[in-house]
Amino acid sequence: MTRGKVPWEVLEHTADTGIVVRAGSLPELFERAAGAMFDAMVDLDTVEPRGEAEEVSVLAPDRETLLVAWLSELLSRAEAEGRLYGEFDVRELGGSGDGWRLVARVRGESVDPSRHAFALEIKAVTYHLLEVREEAPGRWVARVLFDI
Repeated sequence: MTRGKVPWEVLEHTADTGIVVRAGSLPELFERAAGAMFDAMVDLDTVEPRGEAEEVSVLAPDRETLLVAWLSELLSRAEAEGRLYGEFDVRELGGSGDGWRLVARVRGESVDPSRHAFALEIKAVTYHLLEVREEAPGRWVARVLFDI
């Protein structure tokens, strides 16, 4: 489970912005990517995971598309429900040539303008320059660009 700030790097691009995250496992990589996305929008230290966890389930044909589906689902929920997420627990992540699946539980809270100062508005998760790969055994890296 990943909660709060995670190490990540800004990926600069002409009209967009993005993140680069690293982790020791693929599930942790997906958790860190979610944390980095929300940290890019608002200081994640100000987000308090409260209440019941929400279950998130996404399917995709490959792990790169799965990362986009995962982040897009979280972004969509955040926008539709006025929420920020700060705790990510990927419970199932796997696949093969037939398709990939991710099941996770997330927790967050409603946006509170007195505590949450938005630094960035992310409109969408893109496929441009998208990368999910294992650099070395036990060393995963993801690169994701966002439309802002």
